[in-house]
Amino acid sequence: MNDQERERLQDQYPSWHIRRPPTMECLIATRLGRPLTQREIYYGLCATIVEDDYVLLGDALANQRKIEESL
Repeated sequence: MNDQERERLQDQYPSWHIRRPPTMECLIATRLGRPLTQREIYYGLCATIVEDDYVLLGDALANQRKIEESL
């Protein structure tokens, strides 16, 4: 993931910390703020998402937003 792609996702999803660990080939997004409740976890919210590329990560973050809006 280049810096521009990461910044774009970070701007779209400010409640997540998005990074690519230097020794890994994956991308990681970690939810910021309060811990998730059992109800939120039950309905599919995640504290951390790991994906192989920025397209998959963007799709996963969009899905998380959709779940959040439905609760």
